[in-house]
Amino acid sequence: MTDSEMPSWLEREDFACREERLARLESLALLMPNAEHLLFPGGWVAKHLFEEARYCFVYGQFMATIMLGMAYMERTLVALFYAAGRSDLERANISRLLGEAVRNGWLDQAEFEQLDQSRVVRNAITHFRRPMDESTIEYRSVTQEDMPNSILEEDARHVLLASFHILAKGAI
Repeated sequence: MTDSEMPSWLEREDFACREERLARLESLALLMPNAEHLLFPGGWVAKHLFEEARYCFVYGQFMATIMLGMAYMERTLVALFYAAGRSDLERANISRLLGEAVRNGWLDQAEFEQLDQSRVVRNAITHFRRPMDESTIEYRSVTQEDMPNSILEEDARHVLLASFHILAKGAI
């Protein structure tokens, strides 16, 4: 592709998926926590992980949404524990963080299950699975008779909802 062809390519791409992006953006606006102020205990990086996860979702980058959303949740949980004097969890994995959050009363069982399902979704993408393992997108696509991209979109939406839930806990 030449430099002169790039602007027209970008315009075609923008036009082709604009309505889908707009629909995803509208759905996110309805799901965002209603708060005057949003706090990001994980600092600047956590805020940008959260914002980039939302941006990726709108633009249909569902795997990136899942990865960034989970990174946001992990960073935020570690920051909350650190602020509460738990420096022993600085490098803890999400499973341990979620378990500790339940033990501390920060999450109830239903919240734990929602967040833990996000971990399962993320792990199926980040860690190798045998072909047609039950957790793979391909297996789920065949057994659910749905397109892989639709399944990924729903997984990404689930992770974003879990991220919004974490965000809402500190919203004022």
